[in-house]
Order: sequence, then C-alpha cells, then structure tokens
Amino acid sequence: MIQVLFAFVILFSSLQTYAASCCGGGFAFPALILGDDKAQVTASYSYGQVTDDVLANGKWLHRDDDNQSQTYKIEAAMLLSDAWQAGLTVPVVYRKVANENSTGLGDVSGGVGYEFLPELSYSAWKPKGIAYLQITLPTSPSVYDSDNIFATDSRGRGFFTVGSGAVFTKVFGRWDANASAELHKSFEREFDNAGAGGKITATPGWGHSFTVGGGWSYGDLRLGSSLSSMSEDAIRISGAQSSNGSIQKNMTWSMIANYMLGLESALTLSYADQTLFGAPENSSLSKTVTLSYQQRWQR
Repeated sequence: MIQVLFAFVILFSSLQTYAASCCGGGFAFPALILGDDKAQVTASYSYGQVTDDVLANGKWLHRDDDNQSQTYKIEAAMLLSDAWQAGLTVPVVYRKVANENSTGLGDVSGGVGYEFLPELSYSAWKPKGIAYLQITLPTSPSVYDSDNIFATDSRGRGFFTVGSGAVFTKVFGRWDANASAELHKSFEREFDNAGAGGKITATPGWGHSFTVGGGWSYGDLRLGSSLSSMSEDAIRISGAQSSNGSIQKNMTWSMIANYMLGLESALTLSYADQTLFGAPENSSLSKTVTLSYQQRWQR
C-alpha cells in the first residue's frame, strides 16, 4: 500500500513545473504508472493565483490584480508490456486577468516510459527507476499569437517540445523518498501577431527541471513535501519585432496529502508555492491548490 501511495506523490509533483502560461511555463511531468498497476486514469482540478512577477534583473513586483487560472486535467496511462508504458495528458484551462477571461484546450502531451530499474528483489538502497520520453503539442494559443490585451487566451507555451527524463522512488518503512530530472528542447515556430505588427519567429532553446521529495505514511494517509527547480533558455524573437529574451528560472515548494479510498482509488490534495525558495528570474510566480482523484486497475 505504501508503494501505491508513493506513486501519487510523484504524479502530483507535476506541480514542480507549473507556471502561468503568460510567462511561458515549463515542461509538465508526464502521466506515468509508478506502482504495480496495468492502467490508471487521473482527473484533477487546479486553482492558481499569480501573486508576483520577477523581472529578468531579479526585481520583484507584487501583483494586486485578479490574475488566476483554473485547470481541469485528465491523465491516462497503460502498460504496453512488463517494462513499457504509454500515457496521455489533456488539460482544459480557464484564465482570467482583470475583466478578461478565456477557456479552452491547453497543450496536450503524450509519451512512453520504460522501467529500467525494476524492483525484482529486496534492496536496502536500490530505487525503482522509470525513464520516459514525452512530446508536447502546441494545441492552444500562446502569448505570441494572443488576441487579448492581457493575453488571457494564452493557455500554453506555443511550441512543439520533446523531452526526456527519469523518476526514482524508494520506500523505507513508513518513510519514502523520490527524485526526478528531465531535459527538453522546444522548436522554432512562426506566429502571426497583430499586436507585434505582423509575423514573428520565436526561437526557444533548452530547458530542464529536477525535483526531490519525501513523505511519511500511516495507514491510508500519506503526507509529503517536495522542492522543484526549473529553467528555460531565453526565447529569441525576430521578424516584425525583435528581442533576445531572458532566461526563465523559478523554484516550487509543494505539500501533498494522499488518502486511499480503497485498493484501486485515492484522493490527493496538494499546495504549491513558487514564492518561497530560490532566486527566480523572468517569471510570474503562482500559488496553486490541486485536488485530484485517481482510479487504477491492477495487473
């Protein structure tokens, strides 16, 4: 049971790369089966409020306007074999800034995972390890082709992105630990931006993130915490307007509570805060609450 609970911690540490879509965001954690199940479906609701902007020079600006987002997300994953699996994530995003708002599809992502460090026998130190490859599609408007003054219709990054990473988990009795790291590349794309006076070409670069976390379990309840860091290369703009952009960095601290409803279902409540740790740059910082339900099917 502890291993099942542990899987939730990793899954909902996806908040590690949560960021307001207006500032580009990051690479979302993929839908992965981290327990011993053959399939799972997760439905989640997130409410986020942008509270601060940090400029490229590190200067903080507190926001008093109503800048919020709500995300409804469905994540599904299934085994393809004993070691291979596939997953899909479909988000629907509502954004509101001042008196403007927009609702629609976010950036859809899908990928495959491979369990390269299986738990075939007991080990006091060896973790379970899953590597993955993920593709994110620009299925929603971005800040580069937004039609709103406050870019409320920018619900994604706007780029084709390919990323690869690995997740490690280990249980020590009632305690557990987890770590994950990923590297991704986004690709150049042309946008027709009326506000910029015509067509522009946005050239992104590489990005990466990593997370460490842990928790404590008692019965059907698990309490955990994680700390995540993300970084995105500067996005260069050319065409009707030009800009060299600035690197984007931030850190997210999360608290997670998991409660098992049975052997195959659970509820998760998490809180993520980007204003507490690190030295952010060129980022809009959010505080986010997420409630989710997961249904699993055992092998």
